[in-house]
Amino acid sequence: MLSKKQSNQPQVTPELNLAKETFVQINQQSLAELLTFIDFADTQLTIGFVAVNFTDDRNTLIEILNNHPQCHDIQFELLNFADPNLRFLRDEIIRDLKDIHLESNKKLVLIVIGLEKFIGLSGEYPPVLQDLNFVRDAFTNSVPHPILIFLPDHALTRLAKYAPDFWAWRKGVFYFQTVQSTQELAIEKTIESEKILGSLDLPERQERIDLLERLLMEQSTDVRTRISILKELGIAYRSIGEVQKAEDFLLKALKLTEEDENLAGIKASVLHELGWIYDDLGEWDKAIALYNQSLEIDERIGNVQGKAETLHNLGYIYTDKGDVDEAIALYNQSLEIFERIGYVQGKAMALWWLGHLAEQQGEYTKAISYLQPALEILQRLQSPDAESVSASLDRLMRNS
Repeated sequence: MLSKKQSNQPQVTPELNLAKETFVQINQQSLAELLTFIDFADTQLTIGFVAVNFTDDRNTLIEILNNHPQCHDIQFELLNFADPNLRFLRDEIIRDLKDIHLESNKKLVLIVIGLEKFIGLSGEYPPVLQDLNFVRDAFTNSVPHPILIFLPDHALTRLAKYAPDFWAWRKGVFYFQTVQSTQELAIEKTIESEKILGSLDLPERQERIDLLERLLMEQSTDVRTRISILKELGIAYRSIGEVQKAEDFLLKALKLTEEDENLAGIKASVLHELGWIYDDLGEWDKAIALYNQSLEIDERIGNVQGKAETLHNLGYIYTDKGDVDEAIALYNQSLEIFERIGYVQGKAMALWWLGHLAEQQGEYTKAISYLQPALEILQRLQSPDAESVSASLDRLMRNS
C-alpha cells in the first residue's frame, strides 16, 4: 500500500490522452482526495460516493484509477447494475462477490455504477433506496470491502434524501467537474443533432433523454442553452408518451424565456411545443391559444419556418375538431410557406394531410395529386413515413 508519507497529488501517466489530461487538470483536488480515500480505506465496509455527471467522464475516471501508479496494489472490480428491475442491491453485490477472484497482496475495492437508472429523477422513495436504507447494518458483515458508488449529482441528492441511514455511513464524497469537451459532445448529440427524434428507436430516444438530463445538471450552462435543453427534454419525453414530464420541462423553459426579450424566438418555439402537448391531451382551446401566441411572436420577429410549422399544427387541431375547411386553409398556408423557403420535409407533411382530408371527402383524384409528390419527397429523405403514404396511395389507386 502507498506509504502515508508519499504525495497524493495526481500524476498524469504518459498513456493518458488529452481528454484524460484535461479531466485530471480540472479535478486535481478531487482526484487527490479520492486517491487518499482509497489508500486509507481499511479492508472492511467503507463507503465513498463519487459524483460524476457524464458517462464518458465516469469511464475516464475509472480508467485513471485502474492505471494510476498510486493504485498498483489495489484490485478494482467494476459492478455495473443494468437490470431494470433491480431492487435489492446488497443481494446483487453479494452474488457478484462470489465470482470475484481475489488477487494476492492487493486490496479489493468495489466500484458500483448504474444505480441512477433505478434512483430516477422524480417521485418518492425509489424501491432500491428503500431497501438500501433498511438493510444498511447488514452490509457490514456481508460486504467487508471498500465501495465506491458513482452517481450523477441528481441521483446523489435523491439517495441522501431517501436513504438517509445508508448515506450517514459515508466516509467521503468526491465531486468531479465535467470536461468542456464532454458537454460539447452531449450538446452535439442532442440539441444540435441532425437526427430527427421521430426517426430514432426507443433506446436511442432514452439515450438522448439521459444526455439531456445530465446536461441540465451542469450549473455553468447559460440561460439560452438551458432553455434549449429543457425544451428538448419536453419534446423527447412527449415522444415516449410521458406527457406530464414533457409538460413540466416545457413550462420550466417557458418561465425562463420571460426574463429577456432577446429570447423571443426560443419562447415562440416553447409555446409551439406546449401547444402540441395540450393537443395530445385533447385540450384544444388551450393548445390553440398557445399556438396563436407562438404565431404572434414568429410574425413579429420574422421567423417564417416557425410560423409555418405552427400553422401546420393548428391544422391538426382543426382536423381533430372536424372543421375540415379551416384545417385545409391552415395546411395550405403552411404549404405555401414551406415551398417558398424550400423546407421539403414540411412540404411533404402538408401535402400528406391535404391528401388525407381530400380522401376523407371522397375527392380521390385530388388526394392522389397531393400524396404522389409527398411520397417522392419522403422517399428521397428516406423517411419512415414514406411507407404510410405509399399504402394510402395504393388504396386510392384501387378505389379511383
